Amino acid sequence: MKAVGEEFSGLAAHRYVGEIIQYHRLQASPGYRRAAEHAYQKLLDFGLEAEILTYPAREGVTFWAQPSFQEWEAREGVLHLLEPEARKLADYREIKLSLIQRSAPFEGKAEIALLEDGLEVKEYEGLNLEGKVVLTKGDMRRVHYLAVERGGAVGIIYDGIKELPGLERRLDNALEYTSFWWYGGERKCFGFVLSPQEGERLRRSIKRGSVAKVRAKVISRFWDGSLEVVSALLPGESDEEVVVVAHLCHPQWSANDNASGSATLLEVARTLHRLTLKGRLKKPRRSIRFLLVPELTGTYAYLAAHEERLPKMIAGLNLDMVGESQELCGSTLVVERLPGSTPAFSGDLLERLLEAVAKDTSGYAGAGTYPSFRYGSTPFSGGSDHIILSDPTVGIPSPLLIQWPDRFYHTSLDTQDKVDPQMLARVGKVAGTYAYFLALAGREEATWLAWEMLTRFKERSVRLVQEERRAGRELVRKVGRLQNQGVLGLRSLRRLADMELKGFESELSSFTQRELKKVPGLRSQEEKPAENKWEEEARRLVPRRLYKGPIRVTPYLRRLSSEERERWWILEQRYGNALWYLLPLTLYWSDGERTLHEIVDLVEMETGKRATQLLVTYCRTLSDLDLLHLLER
Repeated sequence: MKAVGEEFSGLAAHRYVGEIIQYHRLQASPGYRRAAEHAYQKLLDFGLEAEILTYPAREGVTFWAQPSFQEWEAREGVLHLLEPEARKLADYREIKLSLIQRSAPFEGKAEIALLEDGLEVKEYEGLNLEGKVVLTKGDMRRVHYLAVERGGAVGIIYDGIKELPGLERRLDNALEYTSFWWYGGERKCFGFVLSPQEGERLRRSIKRGSVAKVRAKVISRFWDGSLEVVSALLPGESDEEVVVVAHLCHPQWSANDNASGSATLLEVARTLHRLTLKGRLKKPRRSIRFLLVPELTGTYAYLAAHEERLPKMIAGLNLDMVGESQELCGSTLVVERLPGSTPAFSGDLLERLLEAVAKDTSGYAGAGTYPSFRYGSTPFSGGSDHIILSDPTVGIPSPLLIQWPDRFYHTSLDTQDKVDPQMLARVGKVAGTYAYFLALAGREEATWLAWEMLTRFKERSVRLVQEERRAGRELVRKVGRLQNQGVLGLRSLRRLADMELKGFESELSSFTQRELKKVPGLRSQEEKPAENKWEEEARRLVPRRLYKGPIRVTPYLRRLSSEERERWWILEQRYGNALWYLLPLTLYWSDGERTLHEIVDLVEMETGKRATQLLVTYCRTLSDLDLLHLLER
């Protein structure tokens, strides 16, 4: 850690951020390709082995079950208000986020039809949208379906800013990153983005009775192209690898999301190469693979193309939104731990290293240390590339390092001034040490890590018992699940070295039993949830996976009937962002042996949410789409 900290430059990483954000880095686009070529050249300049890998960007191609999509670019996108007053509303040339990404070409005039959210069917009753443009704050996919595909609108104007839990977002002059996703067969349209302030001005005018008309011009094109993954290797002595990944994509500017993660990855690669070249760090046992990808899609593509290499990839790390100035962004540096279905050593190691870096300040007299920045750890919640890597069918246990929340997330205000060089240096120190430790690790390092894991298990056990002191079977089950994960986590150390673990496992199990004995009045009978048709159906169903990696329903919505699609939308609204972890966690446990009811229990213990109706509907839907085998007992 000392060596990495002295070599890694937060100022240099901050400069890399400035270089990356010059490119409009939309997935599968010429701008992303130029950014990939830029990063590739830097890695070569650093002296690493590097290459650019290309994968098809066209409809009809899938990476496992993840559909690809066509390449896209826009040369012009401008929106003028004609009535009730003449002024320019949006210009892609000035701010790339002014245009809804992947807008179809269009030139002409149209009247604006006012919507609030535009999310419910009843809001469209009596509206004639044929040939009009709708003004909305609602979910883009839903509004496109109801207003464009069903209502005949030709375009969408979006003026919303999504709220983030626990963080005030007064961004009246910001534009939100908004995109269409075309997977094949949709009715393509164009769209523009306004700030909430500009949108409210337009809304007030229409509500006063004014007819609003606009002239729109979009010069864009779609074609069968490619998407790129930049891969670099710091070679070790064996064919095993540690994988560090960051997504390079997102519209200009998108500095923290995720030029900060990409820049940190570049500087970590330079740092470790330099230290091993100078002999300050010896050549590691395992290679370190650095991947810059289009988020999710690029990771699916790379792993599907290198499926035979997966058993050799012992662990990973995902760097996403790591550079935030916490004072400006309101963020906290967070380790997101592994899912319960993938217990391994990597999450505990990352937490330990972050704690070490956080000891950066001492008291007035120099006694004791404490952090000068906010940090913490959270359970798995998905939403980035680690959701694929940590899938048990992929088997690369990869925690996430992220700053969250960020009040400028996915807006035009995510600019380089919000990126802190000192924070980049902290994250680089953690990430570089993590990658090198695991690449080097033999029996000595694995034994140290076993003690660390055992210590952390004891802390979690004590905390769980303290927080769940209600007498009942639920506590026994939760502690039993934690114990099982602890044992399996210890056994994962055998990927690092051939070692004896019986002593560690015995200590872990006996500690658990001692803690349980401290709780008076434990009962043996289980408190069962109330039975209903969804619980009964879950007992009959046994899901078995057909594809590696998580599967989202969104790309397949067109294959559902309108009634099925509406039912799915209602569930999406009910569970919101929790879908990002509830659905993949369900698949993670679907091994063809467990009933869906057992999986519902496991997901509930991990997340605190019992979502039986959602998970039954999800598995039924995947089965109808031939993406999952569902055995009915």
